[in-house]
Amino acid sequence: MKILRIGPLGITTHRRTFIAGLALVAILAGLLIFALTAGKADITVLDSIKAAMGISVGAPADFIVGQVRAPRALTAILVGAMLGLSGAILQSLTRNPLASPDFIGITMGAGTGAVLTLWLVTAGSLWVTAAGAIAGALLTSALILALSWKRHGIVPLRLILAGIGVGFVAQSITQYLLTRMDVHDAANSLGWLVGTTTGRTWTHVTVAAICFAVLTPIVLWNARALRTMEMGDDAAKALGIRVGPARGTLAVCSVLLAASAVAICGPIGFIALVAPALALRVTRNAGATLIPSALMGATLLLAADQLSQQMPQILQFPVGIFTAAIGAPYLLWLVWRASRGGPS
Repeated sequence: MKILRIGPLGITTHRRTFIAGLALVAILAGLLIFALTAGKADITVLDSIKAAMGISVGAPADFIVGQVRAPRALTAILVGAMLGLSGAILQSLTRNPLASPDFIGITMGAGTGAVLTLWLVTAGSLWVTAAGAIAGALLTSALILALSWKRHGIVPLRLILAGIGVGFVAQSITQYLLTRMDVHDAANSLGWLVGTTTGRTWTHVTVAAICFAVLTPIVLWNARALRTMEMGDDAAKALGIRVGPARGTLAVCSVLLAASAVAICGPIGFIALVAPALALRVTRNAGATLIPSALMGATLLLAADQLSQQMPQILQFPVGIFTAAIGAPYLLWLVWRASRGGPS
């Protein structure tokens, strides 16, 4: 085992997990450099990095990289990391690979809250939209948990079914709100609801960074409790884990991470579903892989965003379309494996 100590946190990880994490960081760094330099403008790698860091190197790098490419790429990284981390928490808590915030309706609830806020407060800031998304996600989550609870705990199958049902209700409310909005606002909301990183600014990066910086240490502080609870509540209690508070804290953090991502980029599907599963396969870990899941989510979303930008003009769809192309085959594979009698 390799021990990493970050401030007061002692993070214990397998050697393979540590190496896989370093590999993901290297891939992510390469993708970021590609995102900053790819394009028709002739800008060197060094100038691109300087412009992204706020060091003036003159036109056109200051605008193209400093105000367009860098905020978009960094937003994709942070949002992808939040989605990957959110999905890893939910899948570990429920011990179900289908339990991701987009699949069980939390993301749809956040989208409804954000659209409702945009309808009521037409000149609202990003912070106001984020507050609406978080409120919608929390309300949706509470309703899903209430419907899936049975006596002593959550029933995983009920959780999935309740999440799908509540998600459809939230989607219907969102569609109704769009019919009540101004045509211009409705068109903008429709584009945002697909999930997009287009037009992201440093304000979006700031909001994403603050949300990620506040929530991630709380998640990592409870990482030991999360791994222990995977052995069962009785075993966790025997090892001194306060199961109820730990589970509640982690669930709220997962919801807030997903809601923050929705507020910034809209409901981007499948990243939270696929990233934790890929992280598990890369690390070959038996339990939750929080940091690799966050890195995998960031890598997937940034890669999908770059793929969408490099396509011909007629095929440059919002990034949510490309993440669906990644996630849909994985979901079909899960269904096929379950039908063959494999583990769900």
